[in-house]
Amino acid sequence: MGEASVNPPYASITFLTYEDLSDGERFYGETLGLELIEDQGWAKVYRISDTANVGLVSARRRPAPEIPGAGVLLSIVVDDVDAWYEKLRTCSQIEIDNPPAMVEKLPVYSFFLTDPGGYRVEIQAFTDLESARRFGSRSA
Repeated sequence: MGEASVNPPYASITFLTYEDLSDGERFYGETLGLELIEDQGWAKVYRISDTANVGLVSARRRPAPEIPGAGVLLSIVVDDVDAWYEKLRTCSQIEIDNPPAMVEKLPVYSFFLTDPGGYRVEIQAFTDLESARRFGSRSA
């Protein structure tokens, strides 16, 4: 018997748990300027691109106990890493680990930060046209 045919996924949401949801709302909605596309009160989803989203969930509603920030890395792919670094480097609510740099053995230029909830975020750009096109760069 053959496998059933299914449509491929068309979007993604990375959910992050917050003790204080307003910290995440300020960072993703105001600091990064992402569009709020779903507001369920205890969960909020912000659009990163046409098919990538980040969801924030109140710690009081999470399905299982966890430590906020543990085990999550959100990579946001942009066309101009240096411009994003300049925008975020003076933001007092985040901690930037390093200035933008090439990632060893990968066609990626990026920097890492920790958001107000303790989550790891990478702001990255692909440095080869093939990867940039594959991930949907509008400038490649």
